Amino acid sequence: MIAPQSDRPFARRMGFPGRLFHRSPQPSPSGAQGLPTIKPIPMLDALEALATARAAPYDRAVLGAALPMEQEALAARLAPLALARIGIEAHWRPISHRVPEAADLPLVLPMAGGGAVLIIGRAEKHVIVLDADGEKAVPFAALRPLLAGEALHSGPVDPVNGASDAHERDLIRRNPRAWLLGAYLAERRPLGQMLLASALLNLCALAIPLYMRAIYDRVVPNLAIESLWALSIGVMLVLAFELLLKKIKARFVEAVATRVGQAVQHRAVVTVLRARTPTPGMGFGAMLTGLRDLEQLSLLVPNAIATVCVDLPFVVLLFALIAAIGGFSVLGPILGAIGLILVGLVCNYALKLASRRASRLVQARSDLTAELTSGWTTIKANHAEGLFEGRWDLISDHLAMAGKQVRHWTELPAAASGLLAQLVTVMVVVIGVLQIKAGVMTTGALIAVVLLTGRAMVPVAATVSMFARAYQSLAQFQALAGLLESEPERDVSDPAVSLAPVRGALAVAGLSHTFTGSGAPSLSGLSFTIREGERVALIGKSGSGKSTLLQLLAGLIPAEDGLITLDGHALDRFAIPHLRQNVIYSAQDAMIFEGTVWHNILLGMPEPDPAIVERAIRCSGLDSFVARTAEGYMRQVGPRGSALSGGQRQSLLLARALVRNPKVLLLDEPTASLDVASEQAVIAGLAEATRGRTLIVATHRLALLEIVDRVIWLEQGRVVADRPKADVLSQLAGQSGNVPKQAA
Repeated sequence: MIAPQSDRPFARRMGFPGRLFHRSPQPSPSGAQGLPTIKPIPMLDALEALATARAAPYDRAVLGAALPMEQEALAARLAPLALARIGIEAHWRPISHRVPEAADLPLVLPMAGGGAVLIIGRAEKHVIVLDADGEKAVPFAALRPLLAGEALHSGPVDPVNGASDAHERDLIRRNPRAWLLGAYLAERRPLGQMLLASALLNLCALAIPLYMRAIYDRVVPNLAIESLWALSIGVMLVLAFELLLKKIKARFVEAVATRVGQAVQHRAVVTVLRARTPTPGMGFGAMLTGLRDLEQLSLLVPNAIATVCVDLPFVVLLFALIAAIGGFSVLGPILGAIGLILVGLVCNYALKLASRRASRLVQARSDLTAELTSGWTTIKANHAEGLFEGRWDLISDHLAMAGKQVRHWTELPAAASGLLAQLVTVMVVVIGVLQIKAGVMTTGALIAVVLLTGRAMVPVAATVSMFARAYQSLAQFQALAGLLESEPERDVSDPAVSLAPVRGALAVAGLSHTFTGSGAPSLSGLSFTIREGERVALIGKSGSGKSTLLQLLAGLIPAEDGLITLDGHALDRFAIPHLRQNVIYSAQDAMIFEGTVWHNILLGMPEPDPAIVERAIRCSGLDSFVARTAEGYMRQVGPRGSALSGGQRQSLLLARALVRNPKVLLLDEPTASLDVASEQAVIAGLAEATRGRTLIVATHRLALLEIVDRVIWLEQGRVVADRPKADVLSQLAGQSGNVPKQAA
């Protein structure tokens, strides 16, 4: 049973780049016929057409590599990132109701109902649209309502000032915090609107103090009731306007925080998935904590920008106004502000230390939670509940104490600001009364100064509190910053590599590798060659380096010493998408993800040719398992494949590798969990599926040696034998005491 093939008429019928514009424009029907039928194309196809129209060399695999897609439906927001990889700079801009200018073409236009079209020309009120049927002339006024509202403007990257995707990644690695701040500053328009709203809010704050001064100094002595009503109506309008401004400011803050937060989280996940090596110390807990605190920072940074750029300068204006109205009364708020700053400095430093300790404990608890959920069966089977209960209680106790310290230093500035505000009010009243006695100040002025003092202390207290939260969040952001500093994989192949098809000849020279923290090397001084289409078995005791060697050959981990070549080219010269298309590694403990059997076979790849799918499923033995179930390939496998047996899991993993039809197939114990009958069927299937392709299989099962031509025997990371299969089997028979009875 094969899942239905996806319908991709545009890509399959038209092709790239030779027959892209193979149809002449069709004149739009007139009268009752109206707008011609528009058939959108997938976004990835639209980007290919854009690259072709701009005569930019591209590779479809590079365009979509490591970007979330389902059946090639690339999210529109990721289109600029995809185009940056092939030297095209692109930005989304709102589309106007006027016909696009010729200088802006070609334009990618997302459709409101999904998919996209490409505008490649214009003529008066018409545009030349490229869709799934080819080119056609369409009235722009009729097309405009069908669009999503934005257009992708593009052009070649500035060779001097332009920043490519690789350049941006380098900037992030060198200073992730500066990049994060730059991501906020890039949102200039909403930030400018937010700052304007903040400035107007501060001006509105002057209304009540000035109103009270006018009432006490002008209205009350003269009992001017008409003035009372006029002033009261005016101040109520100002208060209503202030409420509206608060909502507007909050809206802009949310908009900036959401856009930047999503962008940074996407960059973090991309960094994890495309890192050259696993990030040291980046476990489940560290990443979860970093992403959680990123959400807090997303809201904190816009507010901090508004406070620093608007609120604090406005405090100086308030102090000047207090001095103008109340003279020496300004000493109260000045001393209060100095006191708040001193308290904030002490508390923030203590909070920074406490937050680091609490953050590490939170990460440890998250990691332990992941172990409890994934290892529940193992814990129960080994009666290890007490061990994990003890670990949980110990971490929870320390986390509770660390949390108490964090709360103490977080709450202390707020409590101190409340006390200082009251003391400042008393000081202002005392000075004000003395000035009234001296005849240099009025009662209304005293009321206004008291209210202005309270208003001036609010931004100072908010700044101290904001810096406290920033210290806490930045300390916890440390783990995520370390992740963003990871070295990325290569995404563009060397021209000499990309122009030639991969044949599958591998060579290793002086290869050595030692894992971080390991006292002994996993591999040491390996040198051998594997011809195109040759089938080789790696044998040896557990821990001899077989799995490590396969991961190195697949490019999953970089070689520390020595050289690995594929078809005579160093492995590092291959772009990762290019390499993954041709070299597939299937580990014995590879992950099976929650979803259906079919989902786990494809894992997001475009559906291949039905013949390839049929062969992969048959040769892996998966067809016999699926035939016995009512759901077929739509059967749910459960979390981590928990609904499958060991043999079923292994067949699924093998089908996943074979369906990609690689030139080089690297298998790690592909039949370890299969019974004898299933193993024989899979071995026969592997012999068929890998005919004419390079196969390297690490195994302890002698039966698998039937399909190989040659055996490489590893011991303690070194090659102790590299001979034809018959010679090694004879050697194994003579040294049966050194190998397991069923292993090699």
